[in-house]
Amino acid sequence: MNLSDRPRLRIGYVGVAFTSYFGEEYNQYERAIDGLTTLSESLDFDLVPIRQPVTDIGLAERAAGELRAGDIDYLLIQCATVASGELLPPLASVVPRVGVWGTPDPHQEGPIEIHSLVAVNHYTSIIQRYLGSEGPVYKWFFGHVDDDRFVGRFEITVRALRAIKRMSTARIGWIGGNSPGFYNMNFDEEVVAARLGTRVVAHDFSEIVDLTATIAPDEARTVVDKLAAAASEVLTSDDFMERGARLYLALEEFALSNGYAALAVQCWPKFQDVMGIAPCMAYGWLGSEDGFAVSCEGDVPGALSMLLLNELSDMPGSSTLLDMTALDLAAESMLMWHCGVSPRHFANDDGIRWVDHPTLGRKSSETYGVAGDQVFAAQDATIAYVGDDASELLVVRARIEERDVKGFDGTRGWFTGFELNGEPTELIDLVNTLMVGGHEHHYAVAQGDLTDELLEVAAWLGMRTVDRVTHKEYLQRQGVNV
Repeated sequence: MNLSDRPRLRIGYVGVAFTSYFGEEYNQYERAIDGLTTLSESLDFDLVPIRQPVTDIGLAERAAGELRAGDIDYLLIQCATVASGELLPPLASVVPRVGVWGTPDPHQEGPIEIHSLVAVNHYTSIIQRYLGSEGPVYKWFFGHVDDDRFVGRFEITVRALRAIKRMSTARIGWIGGNSPGFYNMNFDEEVVAARLGTRVVAHDFSEIVDLTATIAPDEARTVVDKLAAAASEVLTSDDFMERGARLYLALEEFALSNGYAALAVQCWPKFQDVMGIAPCMAYGWLGSEDGFAVSCEGDVPGALSMLLLNELSDMPGSSTLLDMTALDLAAESMLMWHCGVSPRHFANDDGIRWVDHPTLGRKSSETYGVAGDQVFAAQDATIAYVGDDASELLVVRARIEERDVKGFDGTRGWFTGFELNGEPTELIDLVNTLMVGGHEHHYAVAQGDLTDELLEVAAWLGMRTVDRVTHKEYLQRQGVNV
């Protein structure tokens, strides 16, 4: 899908100094601007630099005005040398998120010439202890613009802020409401909008039914051919394949025409009752071919979680939504599964098969196609969930491993090597944490390691993270003994 209209992150730069030090002699400002310009190209943001050194209050106030006019999202304040604390308040008032950046002295003996480290300490202390709640949220940096330590730390910030900005203007289409009994997926759309900026728009299920009926047969047939070519096997009827292709095209058109960044769609029982199909293949094909997040069972927080992971990731394909399904505590391994919605890029070398849904219609004469069947390839993964009206963020790093026991029919993988908030966590403690905390029973999963970026998103937005609750044999009650 065409995502070129997504808003771009705009980062401002300003350098502050005392004139009695040697910022200009050591080319501090041009070196920083040139380096940030190079990073803006590789990290995809717009740079709004103040080229004149800021050395007095008048210059600080003028720079602040220019930066406001530049409509920036984030301000990187470089302490090109030690600088007056009086310069900070005007600059810190420009935006609610700033970076305070210092660079090392060229020599470590003789006359001190830059003295930037103390300035970073001074400025962060002013923000924390003087400006307080009226000041911006800040992150500190130390190192030259081309140093690996600076670049790696700055890249995490750019990814996090870019995702936050895109989420702030995103719209999610919610079709058909939640699946029956999914009370724990309820949410307050106004609270979510206030916290993230993301808007959720509800639609009656009939809208997608009507749109699917308008899809031309030849368009659907073209998609069926692509679906068949991508699969290792097709074990469902051609009729189900064509109806699934029509649904895919309808969902794609619906998302594009409404400007949605993600969809949350009830998959059961309405699709079976009204259209006689399982929509899993259509959801997964949107994820693999369009990089577009569709959460099943009407899970809007799940769609938010998938969208956040997609915005943080460089992977072309979408994240997915899974359940906890089986535990092998001795092996520190957990099966995560869903009935057939995961995009095909998660699959191992056996690829994906298109099949009838593995649970819907069981114990009856009915079958419903089409779902995916695949085992995930061994790879790094990130598990996340935007919960409790976007006030909480679950952040888990893990590895997917391939095992002899493949897991239940559907789309699935065995996960191990868990880290909660970047800290190694035994599986029983992770499960206990989720159970005691009453966590929602869905989990968004992305390829690769996005945990640093997620933790930074949580910090910028003031979202609490999920703290570990070590497993005990006695009753553990949140707010009582944990």
